[in-house]
Amino acid sequence: MSEMAKTAVFVAVAAASLTLGLVFRSGEESFNEEDYVGDRLNQFEVEDPKRLKIVKFDPETATTHEFEVASENGLWTIPSKEGYPADAAKQMAEAATCLIDRQVLKVAATSAGEHRELGVIDPSSSGLGSSDEGVGTRVIMTNSSDDELVDMIIGKPVKDAEGQRFVRNTDQDIVYVVELNPEKLSTQFEEWIEGDLLKLNPMDIREVQINDYSASLQTVLGAGGFQTQVSWDRRAEMDLQYDNNESKWSAASLRSFDAKEQVYTERPIADDEELNDEALSELRTGLDELLLVDVQRKPEGLSSDLKAGGDFLKNKEAIDSLIERGFAPLRAGGEGAGVEILSSEGEVICTLADGVEYVLRFGNLKLGDGVSDESVSDSAEGEKDAGEGIHRFLFVMARFNEAMIEKPELADLPALPEDTEKETADEDSATDELTEKTDAEEASSEEPEADDSSEEETEEAKENEESEESEEGEESAEEDVPDELAKIIAERKLIETENQRRLDEYQSEIEAGKTRVKELNERFGDWYYVISNEVYKKIHLGLDQVIRKKESPENESNPAAGLDLDLSNGLPGLPSLPAGAATSASDVESKPKPEAGDEAETEAEPTVEAEAEVEAEEQATAE
Repeated sequence: MSEMAKTAVFVAVAAASLTLGLVFRSGEESFNEEDYVGDRLNQFEVEDPKRLKIVKFDPETATTHEFEVASENGLWTIPSKEGYPADAAKQMAEAATCLIDRQVLKVAATSAGEHRELGVIDPSSSGLGSSDEGVGTRVIMTNSSDDELVDMIIGKPVKDAEGQRFVRNTDQDIVYVVELNPEKLSTQFEEWIEGDLLKLNPMDIREVQINDYSASLQTVLGAGGFQTQVSWDRRAEMDLQYDNNESKWSAASLRSFDAKEQVYTERPIADDEELNDEALSELRTGLDELLLVDVQRKPEGLSSDLKAGGDFLKNKEAIDSLIERGFAPLRAGGEGAGVEILSSEGEVICTLADGVEYVLRFGNLKLGDGVSDESVSDSAEGEKDAGEGIHRFLFVMARFNEAMIEKPELADLPALPEDTEKETADEDSATDELTEKTDAEEASSEEPEADDSSEEETEEAKENEESEESEEGEESAEEDVPDELAKIIAERKLIETENQRRLDEYQSEIEAGKTRVKELNERFGDWYYVISNEVYKKIHLGLDQVIRKKESPENESNPAAGLDLDLSNGLPGLPSLPAGAATSASDVESKPKPEAGDEAETEAEPTVEAEAEVEAEEQATAE
C-alpha cells in the first residue's frame, strides 16, 4: 500500500471516530437522569426465586468463586457444593427481600469508564488479575422456569450515605444508587445449611471413648518389592463415663501405650491427681458445637460405615482422595476382604443414652475459608495454626449400642397352689370310678329279680342313696374351686400383661435407636466434613489433658501456720494477758504440755486472783 493510501485510511478512521464521539456526546446531552429517579428495580414476589447464584472475585488469589443454591422438587441443595442439602428457605427469602423493589435514588454514572471507581466491574469478566480493583459482586436470581428475575452487580457503599450502594444491571452501563444491605447475600457455606452436624443434646452423653494416635501410610521396600505400611504413633486409649444425675465424670479405663513393649498398660490416677473436669466440660461443649465449615463428596464406592469392597483398592483416584485428606485405606483381612479406613489423627466415640453412637475420625488439616481444597498434614500445624481459617477433615458415622438400653426387669408370676393339679387329677379319677360303678349297677339291674320283696326294697333304697350322694359330690366338686386360686390366676394375667408391655417398650426403644442410626448414616454417608480445628482440639484430648494434678489447699495441715501475732499488750478492747502467758501461736505450740503426773501440781498453783486475796487477808490481820 502506498503512503498516500495509508494516509487516506487514517483520515477515514479519524473521521469515523469523531463522528461517533459527536453522536455519543449528543446522546449524553439528551440523557435526563431525573427520568430514572424513583424507578423500581427487581419487580417480583418474594417466593418466586428458586435459584440464587452469587459470584465474587478474590484479588489475593486472582480467582473467581461462585456460590449457588437451588430448589429442586421442593428440596433445597447447594449445586456449588455438589448438591449438599441446604436449609435455605429462610435465607432465600431474606436474600430476595433485600433485592426486591429497590427504588432508584440517584443516577451515579452512565459510562463503563466509571465502573471501576464505583466498584461495579463484573467479577465474571475475563482477564481479571490480582491488581484489579473495583470488582463488584454479581447476583443472579431465577424462578422455577429459569426466567431471570435479577442479574445485578453490587458495588461500593455510597460515601456519607448509610445503607446506600452503587448498583447496575449486568447488561447496562448506567449505575444507580439504591438502599441495599448485602449482608443477606452471604456466600458462607455454614449460613445456608443445618450447621449442627450431630444434633445431639449434651445432657444425653453417657460415654466418650478417645483413641489418641496418629497414623500415616508409608511405602517401604520389602522382599516382594515396594509395599505400603502403616506408621503408627499410639499414645493412649481412654474410656470416660458421665453421670448425668450427679453431673460428674469418671474413668472406666485409662491406658497409655508403652512404646518399648508395644502394648497398652493401665494408667491409674495417683492420689495427688484427678480428672480434669474443665477439659471434660469443654469436651461436652465441643461435641454439642460441632459446626460445619465445609463439605466435600466422598469417592465413589465408599459407604457410610467407612468400609468398601475389596476392589476399592484398585481405584487410584479414590485412594488418592482419601490419603490427601488424611485417611488411609487398609485391607481388613485376606484377599477379597473389605477395606477399613484408618484416620490419621485418631478417633472419638460418643455414646448417648438412647444407644446411638457417633464415631468421629479425624484427618488432615485444611487451610482456607471453605473454598480452597488445600490440605496439609499436622507437621505444618505449628506454623499455620495461629492464623484464621485452619480447619480439619472429619469422617462421621453412626452405629447402635444395644447395651445402653436397659433391659426391663420382669416380675415373677405367683405360683399356683401345689395341690391344684393333684385335685384336678383326683376329680377326674373320681368321675371315672363313678362312671364304672354306674355301668356295673346298670348291668346288675338287667339280671332276674329275686322273689324276696324285702331285698328289692333294700336294693331300691340303696340306689336312691347312692344317687343322692353322686349329686352331692358333683355339687361339692364345683364348690371345691377355691376363690384364692381365681385370685392367683387373675394376678398372673395382670403381671403377664405388664411384663409384655415392658418388653414391647424395650423393643420399641431398640427399633427407634436403629432407625435413628440409619437416618444419620444416610445423611453422613456421602460426605467428608470440615470442622474448625479449635473444636477438634476440644474433642480430641490427650491423656495429659484428661488427668491433672490436684491443687493443694493452703495451710490445710496447720491453720495457724504463718500466724505470729504479738498479744503481749492485748488487742483493742481486750485486757492484756497476764505476765508469762503465751504471746504468739508459735509459743502456744512450743510450750510443753504437762505430764500426767504433774496434773496435781499444776492444779495447786495459785492464780493471780488467789494471791491478791491472800495479801488482802494478811494486811487486814496486821491492822
